[in-house]
Amino acid sequence: MKTVTLSCRCEAEADCPKEVILWNYYDHEHLVGTHYKHYSEVRILAEREDWALAYHKKKMPFLPISTTGFAFRYIDKNVMKTFHRDSIGLSLEQDTEFFDLPNDRCKVVVTYYIHVYPIFKIFEPLFQKLFRKWFHEVWAEDMPMRLRRWKVYQLGFKDFGGIEYINKKLPKPEHLDVPKYEFHPPLVSLPKVKSPEGEQRILTKSVELGYHD
Repeated sequence: MKTVTLSCRCEAEADCPKEVILWNYYDHEHLVGTHYKHYSEVRILAEREDWALAYHKKKMPFLPISTTGFAFRYIDKNVMKTFHRDSIGLSLEQDTEFFDLPNDRCKVVVTYYIHVYPIFKIFEPLFQKLFRKWFHEVWAEDMPMRLRRWKVYQLGFKDFGGIEYINKKLPKPEHLDVPKYEFHPPLVSLPKVKSPEGEQRILTKSVELGYHD
């Protein structure tokens, strides 16, 4: 039977380079921490270079139940393409396009697609309402972490190395030679997130601290 496509387009700007946003998208472990309101389980099933296959358990806005599913993502030039398959049988496609803006800023445009039988076309306004709410909620949760990462990178921070002059208790250099931020997937992950049990949400309630000082 012929199908129709429901779609929803969302966009936002960020005060950091697009590479920082990509780092955030490929950081699987933060889902059950930063997004503890939405995700309760995550497991990396496989990943190589710029593609990743992961298992998630999450709760979407307005829906009374949590769903499990798989997500596969890869980068095609300036677009991150993601394919979600949920336990309730829905297949969702997501295109995330990145644009450079002046002064180390960027714009992100996300388009969600789902292919359904024509009878379900009447639900497109509901589909758009659900995914706009999802996009803006998780974007707001992510931004403090993204901005903090960009801030400390400009101070010379390196993953698993910290900031050298702070580690050695030296004065801050007058001039820091900080190279352009680069994103090199896959990211280093703790063994647990790749185990059969995956990473579990520890708390169902929390307070976000430390990102606004």
